[in-house]
Amino acid sequence: MNLNREGELGNVPMRSDRFFSADSAWYFSTREGTAIGPYDSKRLASRGLNDFLEFLGLAKPKVLAAFFRSLAGSSLPPTL
Repeated sequence: MNLNREGELGNVPMRSDRFFSADSAWYFSTREGTAIGPYDSKRLASRGLNDFLEFLGLAKPKVLAAFFRSLAGSSLPPTL
């Protein structure tokens, strides 16, 4: 049974695993499709994701705008 998350309205979007490995390293992907890593393990990538989400919740709008502009200019790691 698919349920909306808190604050979501309308149809439930397709969910996917945010974590993946490439060349013995772990990454997580953002909703914007940016890969963040590398991490030595999936557990560390999960911690990184939690830190990332905390940053998004605490950062001021001006900082977030600059951060998302920088993500738009980045690409996947060269190994992918």
